[in-house]
Amino acid sequence: MTLRSKVNIAPTDDVPLKPAHGYRLRRQRHPIGVRGGPRRAPRGYRLPDAERRQIRAAYDLRERQLVRALVTAAGQPGDAAENLAGQLEQRLDALVHRAGFARTVGEARSLVEHNTFTLDGGKVNRPSYLVQPGQIIQVRPERQCPTPAVVAAGGFRDVEAPPYLEVRPEEFTATLTREPRRQEVPDLRDVPLTVRSG
Repeated sequence: MTLRSKVNIAPTDDVPLKPAHGYRLRRQRHPIGVRGGPRRAPRGYRLPDAERRQIRAAYDLRERQLVRALVTAAGQPGDAAENLAGQLEQRLDALVHRAGFARTVGEARSLVEHNTFTLDGGKVNRPSYLVQPGQIIQVRPERQCPTPAVVAAGGFRDVEAPPYLEVRPEEFTATLTREPRRQEVPDLRDVPLTVRSG
């Protein structure tokens, strides 16, 4: 029995390919060496480089996440800079950090991914989830033993909460009372947020 390959072997090839390799190469959707193909970020709006770096460092975001938030904010009615500030600050990991349940945004993201918090009594493990005004973030009762969230909450008692966030450290809860404004957000207060199209 003879196996026949559909792969064209170049004259310069030292080792001929087996039929199984030819099958895998034919199934390639993208060129070899390009993992997942070219991923283009949505276009239409952008920030200056210095502001973009500041926001990415403050919220621990990837470039693609920031671009998506920028496009969404610019597509909403009103000031694009205010919309962007509100959208970034309403992320679950940012609010967990502001509530004092985590020392950094990166730590807050890790705690959210490990199902440490509930939102209105339901589990949520997506750090980018946008919390709506009136929703309650709470440390799960079984996680209220000495975890990083509880240790951070213990050190938060002397820190003043943002005006849009009602924090009760003794109950391990935080409630978003209204949408944040840009001047109330500590990380964005000094950032111009010059949203430009193009």
